[in-house]
Amino acid sequence: MRDLIDVELAGLLLSAAPDAMMLVDSEGVIQLANDAATAMFQASDEMLVGSAVELLVPDDVRSGHAALRQSYTDEPTRRPMGIGLQLEGQRRDGSKFPVEISLSPVDLAGSPMTIAAVRDVSDRQQTMERLALLRDRERIGRDIHDMVIQRIFAAGMSIQAVVGLVESQDVRDRLSEVTDGLDETIRQLRQAIFEIGRSDDRQSLSSQLASIVDERGQHLGFVPELRVVGHLDELPEFVADQLIATLTESLSNVARHADATEARATIECTAGQVSLVVEDNGVGIARRPKTKGGLSNMMWRAAELGGSCAIEANEPSGTRLVWEVPL
Repeated sequence: MRDLIDVELAGLLLSAAPDAMMLVDSEGVIQLANDAATAMFQASDEMLVGSAVELLVPDDVRSGHAALRQSYTDEPTRRPMGIGLQLEGQRRDGSKFPVEISLSPVDLAGSPMTIAAVRDVSDRQQTMERLALLRDRERIGRDIHDMVIQRIFAAGMSIQAVVGLVESQDVRDRLSEVTDGLDETIRQLRQAIFEIGRSDDRQSLSSQLASIVDERGQHLGFVPELRVVGHLDELPEFVADQLIATLTESLSNVARHADATEARATIECTAGQVSLVVEDNGVGIARRPKTKGGLSNMMWRAAELGGSCAIEANEPSGTRLVWEVPL
């Protein structure tokens, strides 16, 4: 009678556990299995009870499992199974999944048995793999930024510095085209970094714009002020991409041409329009600013979206760029 009570009590305790629980005898035969175990291994209670526990072990390690189980039976202790190993379970359909297993020796009905608690750790493993991937992406993005973008920008600044020393207008125009091409390369690399940094959730547009302002501050000698009005993260992606490119190019122009000590970028998003205004207190613009190169690119981006881009004198000094597109 006592033996029967012990077995029934063990069954009740196993059924109440949230993890998959099985009672295994010294021969490796499953005597009891709770509902969590049948769900985890996709097998009915009738399929599990009376079967060898080895059936729940992947085929490629099944042959050695019996010896390991016997070793535990000879010297039973309460401990995790397979310390330091990546353990897997195998469902009835043959699919595998990572598990953690804890073993506890008990004496029921006068016989030595083992309670095996099995936990599916697929979510945890996926999270760890995801974190490792994000760390790698962050490192790659940082390397591209520090080793490539900064050098390209510095090269563009060096080329721009010698433009005024060249007498030939054709050569000056050619050098300006080269610097514009470097600007576009930087923009594309920056976009690649943002793509690398994306997980399932896209990095916010506000964060991207703030990063651009911080980066340009390294070359300006000061960090421009960034003011955002409205909900930018709701912008369509094709508009956001052009806004990013325009802010990048406009601040690059300030760094190269303005000799400014202050700059401010104001981005406003309303129900029907998004606008970007970049102001500086630098030397100002020529009476007839070039309509090619960087300015041409910004005008083209606005026109492609049905908007406009204008550059004008700022008060009391400097330059003011206004870029507007409808939504």
